[in-house]
Amino acid sequence: MGENFAFFLPVMMASFGVVFAFVWTLGIRAAGYWSAAYLCVAGGFAVPAGFALLPTPLWGFVADLLFASGFLLFSQALLERWRPNWLLRARIAIWALSVLLCAMSLLLDNLPFELVSSDFGCFLLIGLPLIAGRDRLDNWSDGTLFGAAALVALDNLMRGSTVPLTLSSDSFLNSDYAFLMQALACVLGLFLALAALAANMLDLLARYRRDALHDPLSGLLNRRGFDDAIGQRTRKLPTQGSLIVCDIDHFKTINDAHGHALGDRVIVALARILMEFAPADAITARFGGEEFIMFLPDADAARAATTANDIRESVAREVASHLGLSRPLTASFGLSAVQPGDAAIHDAIARADAALYEAKMHGRNRVCVRRALAVPDAPAASLKSRARSG
Repeated sequence: MGENFAFFLPVMMASFGVVFAFVWTLGIRAAGYWSAAYLCVAGGFAVPAGFALLPTPLWGFVADLLFASGFLLFSQALLERWRPNWLLRARIAIWALSVLLCAMSLLLDNLPFELVSSDFGCFLLIGLPLIAGRDRLDNWSDGTLFGAAALVALDNLMRGSTVPLTLSSDSFLNSDYAFLMQALACVLGLFLALAALAANMLDLLARYRRDALHDPLSGLLNRRGFDDAIGQRTRKLPTQGSLIVCDIDHFKTINDAHGHALGDRVIVALARILMEFAPADAITARFGGEEFIMFLPDADAARAATTANDIRESVAREVASHLGLSRPLTASFGLSAVQPGDAAIHDAIARADAALYEAKMHGRNRVCVRRALAVPDAPAASLKSRARSG
């Protein structure tokens, strides 16, 4: 085993451990497992330096323990993406059995059996997550990570299977086994680390994008997220459907009387009800304050009015009692359908806002429909009357 490998590998592995630790501080849970795994493997590759300072057979067991622990952490890091804690007890049992067999081999002074026990244990630990991940390769980063982990698993399997051929030297440190182990660990360890780092950074970017497009209190889209979702839809399909605009009645009074903490709970409660009644293809957002909006693709005014009225009744029936308010809590709704002549969906939003203003002016706790709808005026008026009477 060359001195360059003996120095470079622990430094490289430890460096990746530090990099992943930094990513973990940014909120990526899997990065913590990657960091601990690379630090364990770095310690395993640093064992020859410890042996040179203090020669003792115990260093072999330390290396086996560190490698087994590192690969157990590798398996957990992979499964954080694909199936968290899958077969955790089985993987811990494999780790314990591998370490136990290595310890027995050291007591019996049987180096080939020790290496086989370590290699096959590491193979199983990093190979099992590949079973869970094979059907979850939805993007190139997962595919690359899967391929890198598969190569590392294959390396351990092949090395453990060829111990009698590669451990021909009287000295482990000067054997072909040691050279192949470190040479392939240098290449495959680097590949695995870069693949995992790319996947973690993409997760981080996706989280930042999600945070930028979602309202942190309600969990719904914010105004930017709503516009982005509408834009993605209109690039594929023509914009048609109906808009529902919702506003909590007397929300300022709630904040003034009960404090902003309760006001936030009202916001969350209304968002939950909106999501409960929203169709699967609906786009729902909080536009700010107590105002919400819902786009119902391909829904005419009648269907949208029914949905809005169901939401209105649920708010009046559930929210005040759920939050322990002494007075009823209601919401008002404005509705408009997207028209063929609309330059943008914001034209329909403007009409829905006007309908909401009308609902506020006529006593609140009602659904008002703007007359400029894609259905005949008489049914629209009937809908409006029925919504008000509810």
